[in-house]
Amino acid sequence: MSITLVHLRRGASDDKYSWTPFAPNDEFNGDWWDSPPYLFDDPHFVRADGDGVEVARIELDHDFRGSKHVGAPDLGDAALEIQFMEVAKSYRRKGIGAAVIAILAEQYPDRRLLALSEEADGFWASLGWDRFDFSDGPHHYRPLFIQPAESA
Repeated sequence: MSITLVHLRRGASDDKYSWTPFAPNDEFNGDWWDSPPYLFDDPHFVRADGDGVEVARIELDHDFRGSKHVGAPDLGDAALEIQFMEVAKSYRRKGIGAAVIAILAEQYPDRRLLALSEEADGFWASLGWDRFDFSDGPHHYRPLFIQPAESA
C-alpha cells in the first residue's frame, strides 16, 4: 500500500469555532476528531491516505515544552509531539501506524518525534523509541516515548 500524508491546517478565512480537519467517519473515534480545535491558534493535523482511502489521522504539536519524565532529554525546538494518532479500525495491525511514523520522520528530519502514550506503549516500544516515566510513576501519568537520536 502506498501511503500519502496530507497536512491540514486551518486557513486565515476559516472560522475558528466551526472548522474541523476531518469529516466524521465511523472508522475513527469521533470524540477525538469531530470537534473543532478552537483552543489552538494554529492546529496541525495530518490525514494518511493509503491508495486513496483514509487510513490514519494524526494531530501534531510543534510547541512541546518539556516534561518531568525522569531522564527525558530537553529537546527544545527540535521536539515534535504526536498529540494523537489513530489508525482506521479496519486497517489496524497491518503496519500502517509504523509506516506513517516513518514518513513523518522523513518529512521532519531536523525534529525528534515524541508521544505521550495513551494505552499504546507496545506500539511506541515496537518502533525502538526510548521510554521515560513520570517522576510519580507510570500509574499516574502517560509515559513519554521519544524517537532515538540516530533515527531522527
